[in-house]
Amino acid sequence: MRPNMIFIFIAVLAIYFLGNFYVYSRGLQALDFMPSTKVFSWTFWIMALSFMVGQFLERGNPGNFERVITYIGSIWLVILWYALLMVIAVDLVRLLNHWFHFIPANITETVFAGKWMFTGVAAVALALAIGGYINALNPRINKISIDVAKQMGDREELKIALLTDIHMGAIIQNHRVKKMVRKINSINPDLILFAGDLVDHNPKPVIKRKMGEHLLDLKPELGMYAVAGNHEFIGHPEVSIGYLTKYGITYLRDTMVTIGGVLNLAGRDDKDKPRFADGEARRSMSDILNGKDERLPLILMDHQPVEYANAKAHGVDLMVSGHTHKGQFWPFNYITNMVYENHYGLLIKEATHFYTSSGFGTWGPPVRIGNRPEIVEITMRLKK
Repeated sequence: MRPNMIFIFIAVLAIYFLGNFYVYSRGLQALDFMPSTKVFSWTFWIMALSFMVGQFLERGNPGNFERVITYIGSIWLVILWYALLMVIAVDLVRLLNHWFHFIPANITETVFAGKWMFTGVAAVALALAIGGYINALNPRINKISIDVAKQMGDREELKIALLTDIHMGAIIQNHRVKKMVRKINSINPDLILFAGDLVDHNPKPVIKRKMGEHLLDLKPELGMYAVAGNHEFIGHPEVSIGYLTKYGITYLRDTMVTIGGVLNLAGRDDKDKPRFADGEARRSMSDILNGKDERLPLILMDHQPVEYANAKAHGVDLMVSGHTHKGQFWPFNYITNMVYENHYGLLIKEATHFYTSSGFGTWGPPVRIGNRPEIVEITMRLKK
């Protein structure tokens, strides 16, 4: 492990345990050493440790037991996050009330009493985690249409299924992949695009559980194409890409193809590739798009929604991306919105359309709060 990665790991570990200790100590005070205190302590720290243990086990060759630990730990992370936010908010209100006395005494002695606050915080955090888990299991089909002033062979319309951020691995397994395949087939697309992070950082569970076999039920007329996202590069890109190629997916590794005289399709390796591939840079957009058929629409797949001006300058008609998960759970959507020009949805700049998907799966906790997972049904039509 590189020295900077070791430092980041230690820093994240320290923050995680400080957050746990803060919530735990406030919970202990709220319970006021009731008989249930010992049960609370054991339960709390077993859950807290399950996240770290699960992250370690997930990087091996996890079986059912390891997967259960990973699941518990991942759900705990969400419960902890919202409990931490609420505990901080309560403490701030109590501090302000200590100075300004704006809350009536009968409320501080009832609603703001320790045991009531403990019950309320625990119930809300658990409800959010459960609701977010159910939400993550139920992707929607999001339909968009775009018009292009170019010919598409003898077609007037092209239907495309776009999927990003599936994250097949220790958590996203066969039942989710089968659901994905059923939903894609309900669209009956001409072309399927996977815009990165099909596989999580560890491809071993994908291969062990034979998840790729479900992709054989997808038979779009113009084929299935993918690009490598940052998670493929975090793990073992040659393993993930080599495995899924066997099941009909063509990876575009900084290259472009012309499909059936209908469109130009280009794909770029993820922009973070140099961090995980010994500094190897991806090819420039100019190199990749050199020689495109100017008469046909040009679609570009780039996992992260970056270099918009460059794509527009090169005459891209549609650029599709993912990566952001639209924050995955609140309030991280505000951060992704600040970081990226278009963290979610359709953005149009003159003749260039940019779409960033919230993704189909999840990274880390199998929870989505404040957004929906999706499969995007894109209808590309000739501009009248």
